[in-house]
Amino acid sequence: MLGGGAKLEKGGLVTPEALKANRWFIDLHRTQHIFPPSAPSDGFAQTIANMKAGRTAMTIHHIGSANEMVAALGDGITAIPVPRGPGGGAWTDFGDGANAIFAASKNPEAAWKWIAFLSTGQQNVTFNKLAGQVTVTTSGSKTWDAQPKRFVDATFASLPIAQSLPPTSQTADFTRTVWPQTTQKALLGQIGPDEMMQTFEKLFFG
Repeated sequence: MLGGGAKLEKGGLVTPEALKANRWFIDLHRTQHIFPPSAPSDGFAQTIANMKAGRTAMTIHHIGSANEMVAALGDGITAIPVPRGPGGGAWTDFGDGANAIFAASKNPEAAWKWIAFLSTGQQNVTFNKLAGQVTVTTSGSKTWDAQPKRFVDATFASLPIAQSLPPTSQTADFTRTVWPQTTQKALLGQIGPDEMMQTFEKLFFG
């Protein structure tokens, strides 16, 4: 289930509810001018720079940027759980990276032991502190102090609606090129918001 009435299943990205929600999103920039004027062409570095400079009031990002933001803005910045829509629908991505074992691995048992090692106890705490993320272990989360508590609390409060995108080639294409390029076109008015969602639907379901 995605936010705005969309579902990652055939036809689920072009439901009336999903199209309506996406029109609202695109109109935040095109008619209400809530986004910074540079938003359609901004990459990650520009988005974060706008936050640090006070040109952007809110953005969605993982906890990895928390310490950087606090260093720039101190108590002038905080975090909240990912908002839910009017109908209660909501979605956020769980994890921006993962460990995997290739099907052609010559030593899958050793690879599995390594992943298991990184996923447990103090090993996971140490690994995620170095990565700037949050531990996936219950024991480690109880005393987690790698980021300010308000950011950690918002992250854990968002977990009930967190899911992972499917591990497919379509997802790789979506996150790398199709999503940013298609969204940019919609924000610039080169395509309509409905065509934006139809492009996503076609990518995943043909």
